[in-house]
Amino acid sequence: GRGLGHTGGTLDKLESIPGFRTGLSLAETVAQVGRLGCALIGQTGEIAPADKKLYALRDATGTVEAIPLIAASIMSKKLAEGLTGLVLDVKTGAGAFMPALDDGIRLARTMIALGARHDCPVVALLTNMDSPLGEACGNANEVAESVATLSGGGPSDVRELTLRLGAEMLVLGGAAGDLVGARERLERAIANGEAMEKFRAIALK
Repeated sequence: GRGLGHTGGTLDKLESIPGFRTGLSLAETVAQVGRLGCALIGQTGEIAPADKKLYALRDATGTVEAIPLIAASIMSKKLAEGLTGLVLDVKTGAGAFMPALDDGIRLARTMIALGARHDCPVVALLTNMDSPLGEACGNANEVAESVATLSGGGPSDVRELTLRLGAEMLVLGGAAGDLVGARERLERAIANGEAMEKFRAIALK
């Protein structure tokens, strides 16, 4: 989504890459998944169209932190995409929308329950935002830091979170049998350049 409150959203960060488009049509998305095995898209007129209006209302009415609206915004887009599994990074701590751990747990449980109602298994990791993740600040700088991480460098905390989330995704998607094997596969992909090759293919599309 787009940025709400004090942080930039994923789309804002990706669009700092010159020429990167996130407003793909369904046909373009299907074609890209067919070619590359993945796609990065945002809300469109075909994917959760009401969410754009709700985003604007949340920003204008000071309800960015309302748990039902956060859960509805996130899960409506994911479920509209027809997902069969979802891994979420739920932030808690001083820099998060919801500093209190209990609120983060409540949000995670809400989204897990929404997924279960639609036959979409959801894994949610609660991660600490009491201090900044990584060393970069600003959309383009954070993308550069992510590229460095996918290339085998980057700050240790960014790398660790990337591996933890990625391992959960591989297990949930059936590409690995357990988290240990999944992590090893990801580490090999980073070491041999496969991770960056995939990212470049998406970014240059």
